[in-house]
Amino acid sequence: MKQFMCTHSYLSGDAKERITSQLRDATDREFLEMNSSEKARVLQHWAGKDEFFFCHWEAESEEEIHNVLAEIGADQFIITLANEMQRYVTSYDIQDKKLVIPEDQ
Repeated sequence: MKQFMCTHSYLSGDAKERITSQLRDATDREFLEMNSSEKARVLQHWAGKDEFFFCHWEAESEEEIHNVLAEIGADQFIITLANEMQRYVTSYDIQDKKLVIPEDQ
């Protein structure tokens, strides 16, 4: 699976309110489960008060991310910029491996 950083932007203030309303009673587990399939899943999510939010996705392709968003209807409320990241380093899983240099890939 490939790693993607996605910037999700609300299409309007109304779109933001509709998504926010749907998430008010959701748990973290429910959020992660609803944003996943066999070929793509959200690993991490950051949202503030702005008109956009960020997600770290693991997916076979960018298209699979868009497929998940379409399946849950989120594509009606947000636009998504998915960027594949060749280097993924996390303090949650230190492996003492040499860093990947994306330009060398």
